[in-house]
Amino acid sequence: MEGKERMTNTGEESQTEERTVLLEARHLVKEFPAGGTRRKPLKVHAVTDVNLEIYEGETLALVGESGCGKSTLGRVLIRLLEPTAGEILFDGLNITNFKGDLLRQMRRQMQIIFQDPYASLNPRMSVKDIIGEPLITYGLKDKNKLEQRVKELMRDVGIAEEFYNRYPHQFSGGQRQRIGIARALALNPRLIICDEPVSALDVSIQSQVLNLLKDLQDIYHLTYLFISHDLSVVKFIADRVCVMFLGCICEIGDTNSLYEKPLHPYTKFLLNAIPKADPRLRSQEKELLAGEIPSPVNPPSGCRFHTRCPYRKEICSQQTPECRRFGERQVFCHFPLEGNQ
Repeated sequence: MEGKERMTNTGEESQTEERTVLLEARHLVKEFPAGGTRRKPLKVHAVTDVNLEIYEGETLALVGESGCGKSTLGRVLIRLLEPTAGEILFDGLNITNFKGDLLRQMRRQMQIIFQDPYASLNPRMSVKDIIGEPLITYGLKDKNKLEQRVKELMRDVGIAEEFYNRYPHQFSGGQRQRIGIARALALNPRLIICDEPVSALDVSIQSQVLNLLKDLQDIYHLTYLFISHDLSVVKFIADRVCVMFLGCICEIGDTNSLYEKPLHPYTKFLLNAIPKADPRLRSQEKELLAGEIPSPVNPPSGCRFHTRCPYRKEICSQQTPECRRFGERQVFCHFPLEGNQ
């Protein structure tokens, strides 16, 4: 845990504000076996040498194309998946090798909201059982207190108490996601991984769920890691943004400055792809990303983005870029756009 100087949203002035690191990843690696031979096994390089800090009380968004390792990283951070290498620190404690009761108690503080509200709820369990299960698992046996707590959570997420005995198939997608949110809140966690929590919902419902998440963050003093590929959603909810490509971090920065002035070429291309609401702006030609994502089984040498980058030079294919800092911004690029403009 350490205090750091924080930039204001505009980036024009700086003010000293103590921030506590709630969760930290150090050189985190996650690989999956992918066949091959005994002498030459193949691996999917899902997460590669990730260093990341999540500050208490913030919403850090994790963005990138499908298959870049966002969800895998989120699951590794809360030990739903075991890391291949590296360390995970929660509130200053190294939880990388926690097992048994130690890990079980730590899980109370880290929860997840899944992407698909249809698949993440057991269709054979009623609302009271779904939300009450974690409470019972961690020792709440009194039926009256259990019912009181479940109904309190239902009210907090906007589900009427009279639906206490209903089953998931009797709810809409947005309501099911609210039930999933209530389940994640049941044990009063400090960190919640939001794994694309609105991507399966209608646009009209997305804003309601996003506003609910922001309200709950204030009420329960939560910290979010918000995983998404929708940059419009991210701009609304996130304090900081972390951009990933093919298992590696490209850039980290506060939301406003990153959207206004991206420093990594990949970030620039992602932002260029956001649809414009104003018809007068749609005619403006913007450079869009071309080519296919390289294989995570056989990723490129050097910078993993160099095969698609129009600014690449010889060093990009030979050396992995080190982290370069511009104030509070971090960018992993040999030739950040700050120097190209």
